[in-house]
Amino acid sequence: MPRRTFWLVTGVALGAGSSLWAERKIRRTVADAAARLQPDSLASEVGRAARASAGRVGERVRDAVETGREEMRRREEQLWEGLAGGGPDRGPGAGRGSGPLLPVSEADGVGPRRTVGASGRALRGR
Repeated sequence: MPRRTFWLVTGVALGAGSSLWAERKIRRTVADAAARLQPDSLASEVGRAARASAGRVGERVRDAVETGREEMRRREEQLWEGLAGGGPDRGPGAGRGSGPLLPVSEADGVGPRRTVGASGRALRGR
C-alpha cells in the first residue's frame, strides 16, 4: 500500500507542477504578444522596418548612380578618343557616312516627331 500512496502523491505533484508551469508559460507568451501588438510598439517596429528598407533602397540607388557615372565616363573617353583620331567614333555604325558628325535638325525629316494635342497645338517629342 505505501507504494501506491507514493506514486499517487508523485503523480499529483508532477501534474500540479506541470500545470502551473504551462499556465505561467502561456501567460508570459500572451503578455509578450500583447505588448508587441500595442500601437506604440507597432509604430516603432514599422518605423524600424521602414528605416532598414529605405537604407537598402538608398544603397541600391547609390550603386546605380555610381555605375551610371562610371559608364558615362567610359563612353566620354571613347568619344574623345574618336575625336582625337580624326574621325567618327569607331563604335557601332562606324563607317556609314563620311565627314564630321553633325546635329540632326527637323528640316532633315529625321528629328523629333510632332504630335497634336487636344488643344490643337503641336507637342514636341511625344
